[in-house]
Amino acid sequence: MNILSIDTSTETLSIALSTEASYEERLVKGNFSHSENLLSEMESLLSRAKLGLRDLDLVVCTQGPGSFTGLRVGMASLKAIRSASGAKLVSIPTLEAIDATARELYHGVICSVIDAKKKRFYLELRDENRVLIPVRDGNPEDILNVLSGCEEILVTGPDAEKFASKLKEEDVKCRVLVDGIGMRNLSRELIRLARIKLEQVGEDEIGAGPLYIRRSDAEEALLKKMSEQGR
Repeated sequence: MNILSIDTSTETLSIALSTEASYEERLVKGNFSHSENLLSEMESLLSRAKLGLRDLDLVVCTQGPGSFTGLRVGMASLKAIRSASGAKLVSIPTLEAIDATARELYHGVICSVIDAKKKRFYLELRDENRVLIPVRDGNPEDILNVLSGCEEILVTGPDAEKFASKLKEEDVKCRVLVDGIGMRNLSRELIRLARIKLEQVGEDEIGAGPLYIRRSDAEEALLKKMSEQGR
């Protein structure tokens, strides 16, 4: 099976191509310039593997939360590929993929985080067997009740250090470890998780879109304008 996977949920692009004969992954730091980098990186991977878009069997992307623009760019690009090639499309929640990359080395409680700006974070808390706190737009104090029964927690994700620093300010009783790698390439775990989802649930529905935990700034501005006009 030929599988292309991408993550455009943060400022760094993760991309990989897996075939029966090869595997290649790239991590491209581009300050959210995914619309400029994504297609060229796809073409490079496919060219080196001597494949075309019609040779792809499965395309995978992160579902969100994350950058509003980045998620739209990633999912729209893969929907276009699905339409052109007939490949199946599967999306995976971003924080689930982040947790999975760290869980290869750490088997305790993991808090996966992305800076959501406005002094908040997208976060999710899991142990090895279950979700302890589902994905939300929150802050360190939102996980304190669960941490009261923990001896140790690993904070991972591109903004792990920032979140861990704020968590320690809450005088949390358990030991707080920080994943020093920061932004890992999610591509390999996206492929593994997508294979499982495809087998158990099937591909994404045609109308499926990114997972947004909050409204975009544009939506907030529009709602504010409509509210003011309705006075």
